[in-house]
Amino acid sequence: MNKQLKMRDGKVIGRGIEWCDLTHNYLGGCEHRCAWDMPNGEQAICYAKDVALGVAREHYPHGFEHHYTHPDRLDEPFRYQKPSRIFIDSMSDMFGRWVPAADINVMCDMMQAAPWHTFLSLTKNAPRLLKMARFPKNLHVGISSPPDHMWGHALSSQGKAKMLGKALHTLQQVRGRHGVITWMSAEPLSWDIAPILAEYPGALQWIVIGAATNGPQRLMPDAQHLTNLLAECDAQLIPVFFKGNLAGHPAASPWREFYPSYVPSPWNTAPSPYTLQPSGVGHAY
Repeated sequence: MNKQLKMRDGKVIGRGIEWCDLTHNYLGGCEHRCAWDMPNGEQAICYAKDVALGVAREHYPHGFEHHYTHPDRLDEPFRYQKPSRIFIDSMSDMFGRWVPAADINVMCDMMQAAPWHTFLSLTKNAPRLLKMARFPKNLHVGISSPPDHMWGHALSSQGKAKMLGKALHTLQQVRGRHGVITWMSAEPLSWDIAPILAEYPGALQWIVIGAATNGPQRLMPDAQHLTNLLAECDAQLIPVFFKGNLAGHPAASPWREFYPSYVPSPWNTAPSPYTLQPSGVGHAY
């Protein structure tokens, strides 16, 4: 588990992934091979892959495009008694097509057993969400906006629009069937997604918007694309959270750091420690 608010001598020195308190990576690796074409002509790389091939190299001996499990990390959320927002797949895609159903079940069992926490997931494989018989009520189910490159090739404008539309329609169904919070990350925002979002009212209850980060370099989204997206979010009353890498962008004013208005499991104190048991009836299939 990694704390995202970095402190030194009582002072904040970094916020990491600002919209969560902790990251938890029982799963690791991703086969999507994403990249983003930013307005300045530069291509943004996947931050998770950059981390996996850099500072976290020892945990990814077969490279980033490989599926890993870390059983020693599974019970880490139970060590935190304070209710926290936990991002569960910052270094993976829990619903990726390569992830065994058993691994998804194990994660769901863990989340359900820690109802004082709020967990957050993101996927670029939204159709698999429809195969879930149920979700933990304290999981915010999210999608990532489609990148410009995936699986090693460029996606057309029509392809990206179709992929996003399918994902948003999936979230409409997930929200209707299961009543969980549904959300989207548009980080980085590399194309105009507002017209697609307009076709799927009610799909989102929250959105995170950000720039691209290539190491210390920030690659900002197109101002009109950001303006269009904010207008559509406001029209649908979707709370917006700006990633810190948008600071200084002319369209990111006034600054926004809003969360969903409803949190499924607002526990004030944690229950007694829970020992994970083998999964019974599968969540995934």
